Amino acid sequence: MKSIFTSLLFLFYALALAACGAATPVTPAATASPEPTATDEPSGVTLTYGDNAQVELVTPAGRHIYIDVWNISFLTKEPSAEDVLLTTHMHTDHYFSEFVESFPGQKIIMTTGKIDLPDISVLSIVSAHLPADPLEAEKATNFLFVIETGGLRITHFGDIGQDALTAEQLAQIGMVDLAVTQFSNSFSLMDATNRKGFNLMDQVKPRLIIPTHFDRPSLEIAAGLWEGFYAGSRTVTLRPAALPEKTAILVMGNQSTVSAYATVYNLKEWK
Repeated sequence: MKSIFTSLLFLFYALALAACGAATPVTPAATASPEPTATDEPSGVTLTYGDNAQVELVTPAGRHIYIDVWNISFLTKEPSAEDVLLTTHMHTDHYFSEFVESFPGQKIIMTTGKIDLPDISVLSIVSAHLPADPLEAEKATNFLFVIETGGLRITHFGDIGQDALTAEQLAQIGMVDLAVTQFSNSFSLMDATNRKGFNLMDQVKPRLIIPTHFDRPSLEIAAGLWEGFYAGSRTVTLRPAALPEKTAILVMGNQSTVSAYATVYNLKEWK
């Protein structure tokens, strides 16, 4: 009797399930993870060197940044209101008054300040042309410019003559991809003997240095310390991924002089 009752119970359960249309559990379909989106490599900057410390940068957006312009014949175009002018100090090999006064865009002329635009940021830092000069904005004799654009952090040191960078300056400068700086300048009490310019770069440890004021003894030291390159023209393209991991130098300027240095110091051509 019990077995007949059990059979009838199972039959009733089966009929109830069929009547209710019992659902079969469904395993959710696996959702494919989206492919990671590759980020575009920062495109870097185009740099034109115009002797002494004159540098012209072109951002990926096409904005021009002119630094220490003293000879307008080296410029690649006439400035517009979208461009930026920076001047580290007012010696005539870094400063052209007519150009400064007529410049149509934003500018920082031998003072502290900041410029923030969609494709560039600029910070001006108090510095000294001679070791004893005051590090005060109103009395300073040289200014450093930290420029960020195209994935690069660039510091233009003007004619810095300090024996060492201060802790405050180093904090403001931070990491440096490209340093534009001098190694020999009697007006800054800097030469190959005291190696002051090299000591300053040892503090900063940039990936690449473009020397401005220098002589053969100082270049010989630089070529012995770091990997050396030369530019086959006054204009080069600098991309973050192409910069050396360790400090190197890139000699630019007058082509006959640069070629002679390349031969004497076995410099490689910058590609």
